[in-house]
Amino acid sequence: MSKNVPHHRWALGVRVLHWLTVLALAFQLVVAFGPMKGPGMATMNWLPVHMSAGVTILAVIILRLGWRAFTKAPVQPISRSSQRARTAFHMSIYALILAVLITGWLGYRPIPFMPPARIFGALPVPLAPSAGPSSARAFAFIHAKLVWILLGFVGIHIAAALVHLAVFRDGVMHGMSFGRKERAALPRNREPLNSSPIDFPE
Repeated sequence: MSKNVPHHRWALGVRVLHWLTVLALAFQLVVAFGPMKGPGMATMNWLPVHMSAGVTILAVIILRLGWRAFTKAPVQPISRSSQRARTAFHMSIYALILAVLITGWLGYRPIPFMPPARIFGALPVPLAPSAGPSSARAFAFIHAKLVWILLGFVGIHIAAALVHLAVFRDGVMHGMSFGRKERAALPRNREPLNSSPIDFPE
């Protein structure tokens, strides 16, 4: 169980992994909606890059969750109900990212007579178990739809962070920053609240 701690930021490792996740996801989206949409063999040519980025995201998220399990959450001026809602929302984002990665793998099938895509140019992508070509197409369809759902959640997350920064000015967004340390402003007549033991970083 976490105890009250006099800090208002996530640990440096959690912050670094958070922004690495953001950069990796941004790169993945640029590749998916940019060169992979090109003519001819563009999709297959960029597929190894796309899948390598997916493996990178998976590794960063696993490392981030493992790091978070041994890191105390900062004290932040939000109610317990808001903490629970935030935790559920962040868990949904993690679940969506994992679902996008898994369905992308399940939907992958190399073109006949072509070598399989290689992750980081070295490791061939293992084929997922399949009940037939139709199942791969179904997973590819689900993969594409989940990407849009994930983008919706990310948009809500960004909007909420901007509201905390510009409207509430409560220091919540400061918890993931790297600038000068500042003490979060607490509402009147409210004691600092612990983050839930299962609270997830933003």
